Amino acid sequence: MLRYFIPILFLLTVSPLSHAQACKFDDVTFDSDFSGARLDSCEKLAKHQYHIGILPENEPVNPSPWFSFKLHSEDAAKVQIKLTFNGNNPRYLPKLSTDGIHWQNIAFDTKGQAMWLSVNTNTKPVWISAQEIIDNQEYDTWLNALQAQRPGISVETLGQSEKGRPIKALVKQSAQNKEWLVIIGRQHPPEVTGAMALFAFSESLLLDDTLGDRFFNRFNLLLVPDVNPDGVETGNWRHNANGVDLNRDWKNFAQVETRLVRDKMASIVENGGKIVFAIDFHSTFHDVFYTMPQEHDLAPTPLMTDWLADLEAETKWVFKTVNKSASSPDRGIFKQYIADHYKVHGVTYEVGDNTNRQLIPYVAKQAAKALVDNLLKVEPAAFYVTQK
Repeated sequence: MLRYFIPILFLLTVSPLSHAQACKFDDVTFDSDFSGARLDSCEKLAKHQYHIGILPENEPVNPSPWFSFKLHSEDAAKVQIKLTFNGNNPRYLPKLSTDGIHWQNIAFDTKGQAMWLSVNTNTKPVWISAQEIIDNQEYDTWLNALQAQRPGISVETLGQSEKGRPIKALVKQSAQNKEWLVIIGRQHPPEVTGAMALFAFSESLLLDDTLGDRFFNRFNLLLVPDVNPDGVETGNWRHNANGVDLNRDWKNFAQVETRLVRDKMASIVENGGKIVFAIDFHSTFHDVFYTMPQEHDLAPTPLMTDWLADLEAETKWVFKTVNKSASSPDRGIFKQYIADHYKVHGVTYEVGDNTNRQLIPYVAKQAAKALVDNLLKVEPAAFYVTQK
């Protein structure tokens, strides 16, 4: 039974919204004036009861409805909110923040495809969001902090997104090293738990001396953590500013964002480097590693199974390592491109939407450690296949 359901007898007000506009009803205001916001329409149903409509950036689209908005009232009030998602089911469990930084789960209920919330408000705004907000500015701050803490790091701009936002890359390179690990993330804007894992995984390589010193004695790193800054900025469900799923564009390269990463990897090879492994961070309904089948004959063949077996051995007391292998040669997926073009392993590291926030960095750090251990066991010649 829906906890906060009240029959809708009449519609008092309808207020369609665009990005970064306010929606005011009597003493209650909804705002979308921040990075990552998504709030497409408002309706007042009754006193202190409102309907918020969330639309995708375009259709067809993977149904991963992202919502994020601020709410405040002139006087203390208990506000009931009905969220609908253009005929789609909700995906994310709602979060609340009083500062846009620290988040907590918020009680909710559902009726059909609608989600209902009850929020206590006053003059101080609260944020309501599908997941924690990790916006483009947070990536800039994070990259700058890494650069300040680890010698030899450079942060460069590969180019501009469709809407002119910088696509930034962290590069850690030693002239004598020829082998490269590639990390990318945020092809899909709502997939915040994947971003959390990427942060922890990358920090383990870059800031943990017991791990990083061993790794960077042999390998270089290319890290592009925010491949879709336009989608992140506008709270897209899945796509970039052109309405394209970037993780389906690694065959046609019709989008500038994928071309920029592709061209950076190509320049590494043209200058004598070797792409030896690549990992792409995402989120889905549960934790899973999507890998390439062993019969794909990638160099070296046992690397992936050995890595995930070591991760399983270290984390099995609290985490189940799930490995799903599949080849999708016509879908334009990043890991497939790595396998087909460079003949080495690519993996999609998927983190569950609702995975415990304490568990995510723990597993990611253990994954980084196990990967380094296994990469260092591989003789350099094993990676030296012909790369296009």
